[in-house]
Amino acid sequence: MDLQITKTDVGFVVSALTTIVGAIANVKFDPTVGATLAAIGVIATSAFGYLKARGADRSAKESAEKVANIAATASTDNTAKTVLVGTVTAERAKWRAEMRAYTEELIMLLRSSTRLEAVEWKRVDQLRSGIRLRLNPAGRIPVSAPPDRHERDRKLHLVLDDLQQAGKQGTGSHDAIADRLEQHMATILKAEWEVSKGEAVNGRLTT
Repeated sequence: MDLQITKTDVGFVVSALTTIVGAIANVKFDPTVGATLAAIGVIATSAFGYLKARGADRSAKESAEKVANIAATASTDNTAKTVLVGTVTAERAKWRAEMRAYTEELIMLLRSSTRLEAVEWKRVDQLRSGIRLRLNPAGRIPVSAPPDRHERDRKLHLVLDDLQQAGKQGTGSHDAIADRLEQHMATILKAEWEVSKGEAVNGRLTT
């Protein structure tokens, strides 16, 4: 049970004792009904003032606690958002690095194939799958109505489809496929970099 004594309590006790002593003295020297009622009135007024002051103290304390709770909640939310944005930004950076590395190696192999050099086609398939798995699969679904929200992913999916169809025997088309892959990957990497940069500056994730 909370038995904290405040300045309001001390003030009331002192005031009440003074009032009671004064009232008793008045009644003793003037034992009339009027004097008695006046003494009761003084005591009642003092008690009412105490209760009012006590209520104000409690209200102020509750308000201060609510403000503190709101501030603590806001601080926690801001920290959580900062951590989330940082995590997503790091994952985007990792995604860009992986896509860049896969694309560079795949283009190198396709150029080598164009020059009729020996190429490990199993590695070509592995890189092609690695890039496709990091693209938005919605880019392979036909567009029901404009605008195409996954245009950049779609163009890369089409390049990878052409590469799969050409196979290791289609050396004549490998150079053109490498050019398209390079062009579209550069576009999507640039777009993703702009998204990450905006999230880092604004502290808000892009959906």
